[in-house]
Amino acid sequence: MRMLGVRLDTRPAAEVLALLEARLRAPQAELLTVSTVNAECLAQASQDESYRRALNGFGLNLIDGAGVSLVARLRGLRRPPRLPGSQLIYDLARLCAETHQPLLLLGAGQRTATLACERLRKLYPALPVESYSPAFSPSHRLAADDEQAVSTRLAELRPGVVCVALGMPKQERWIADQYERLQSCGVRIAIGVGGAVAYVAGVFPEPPAWVRRNGLEWAYRLLWEPRSRLSRQASRLPRFLLLASWEALRLRLSGRALD
Repeated sequence: MRMLGVRLDTRPAAEVLALLEARLRAPQAELLTVSTVNAECLAQASQDESYRRALNGFGLNLIDGAGVSLVARLRGLRRPPRLPGSQLIYDLARLCAETHQPLLLLGAGQRTATLACERLRKLYPALPVESYSPAFSPSHRLAADDEQAVSTRLAELRPGVVCVALGMPKQERWIADQYERLQSCGVRIAIGVGGAVAYVAGVFPEPPAWVRRNGLEWAYRLLWEPRSRLSRQASRLPRFLLLASWEALRLRLSGRALD
């Protein structure tokens, strides 16, 4: 299914997790790039061709969020599978522990990333996990010393999974630009996880089960960060709902709702 020009993968969650596990267990495997797509992501991609092109180059674009799931239902998909980054980060940590593959957390701020590593080690004692947090950059291109430090960390750790928490759209752009480097360092899975590292670290309390179940993580984060998120969501969420709902109506009328 494509939504606002972005390909979405709608395979069941169990099938996705099996695919991720197989990628980590294979003797050799190509890099699989993964994004978790929410309404803000699609609103931005609808206005930015280069970002849209980057997302469509990913191996998996998974549905994350109530808005995308709702529009997928309008398009006729009865049970759109939701795989939010806030859950996938734990799934990937568990799989790395089981397959003895190192995990690297990139971004999120050094204190947050360090706390997240400590918690993941407690949850999964067999997990080799490290972090690196570059200085803030207004774009996905990091400062030269940070790029060198990331290269060194990748070469030394050779992580099976890299969870990139640079924020949307920087994290997806960074993964797309660094594909060859990640592949050469043996990375099997690179995924943009956004604010999930902050949940793991305990910087923000984990969303209640009913919040996760209904795809309302965006509203939960808005309660905790109203100043930084309100203006952004006030422009992007209505844009997404308007454009995606109109697209769904047109496709339903043309008989191509699930295209």
